[in-house]
Amino acid sequence: MGDLRCARSACLPLLPATGLGVWATSSTNARIAPSIGQGTEPFQLMLTAKQLPTAEFADYTFVFVH
Repeated sequence: MGDLRCARSACLPLLPATGLGVWATSSTNARIAPSIGQGTEPFQLMLTAKQLPTAEFADYTFVFVH
């Protein structure tokens, strides 16, 4: 049990160093998702939305209990 703890504590500093090394040596030509030419316009959806359920809002800001 003690050996396992020692091994874990020895490997723990290597994880961030490995991640940093992989990040530093990665290519700068990362793949970027192509932009959507004709996609869904959120503002147009909000303007044309019909028959949506309404939400009830109870405002208890100025309720004083005696």
